[in-house]
Amino acid sequence: MTGGKAKWLVVALIAAALGAALLGACGSSTSGSDQFRDKTDSRLLDFGEEGSQAEMEEAAGVVQGFFSARAGDDWPAACAQLSRAVLAKIEHLAISATDLRDTSCPSFLQTFTRLSDRERHESAIVDAGSLRQQGTRGFLIYYGAGEVVYAMPLSREGDAWKVAALSSKTLE
Repeated sequence: MTGGKAKWLVVALIAAALGAALLGACGSSTSGSDQFRDKTDSRLLDFGEEGSQAEMEEAAGVVQGFFSARAGDDWPAACAQLSRAVLAKIEHLAISATDLRDTSCPSFLQTFTRLSDRERHESAIVDAGSLRQQGTRGFLIYYGAGEVVYAMPLSREGDAWKVAALSSKTLE
C-alpha cells in the first residue's frame, strides 16, 4: 500500500469512528435530573448537586423501604426510615394533640395512616432517576405510577439517608 493510500485509509477509519461516536451520542438517554425537564420545571431539579449513581441507589432504597413498610403496615420499619426531625414532630403531635397511650411513632402511624389499595400499589413504584443533594439535605426525584414525577425530601444523618417527610411531593 502506498503512502497516499495509507493516509486515506487512516483518515477514512478516523472519520468512520467519529461518525459512529456521534451517532451513539445522539441516541444516548438523558440521565440525572435532566431526564425530568420535559415533565416538570421544578426548581428542585437544580437543587444542590447531582449525587452519584451509588448515592442515588442508596437513597432510593431508603425511600422504597419506607413505602414498602408503610404499604405492609410494618410501622416500626417505616419509622426506622424517618429522620430524627420527622420523628420528633410525630412524637410532639402524638403527645400534644392525641389521647394515645402509646405516643411512639409506630403507634401514631398505625392509628392515623390509612392507605387505599391504589395508594399502596402506586406508592410502591419508585423509578429513581436523580438524587439532588446539598449538605445534609437531599431530594430523591423519581417516576411513580403513570410516569408522574415525584420528589421525596431526605436528610443525611451520619452516613445514611433518612426520609424527611411522610409523603412525596408531586413535581409539576
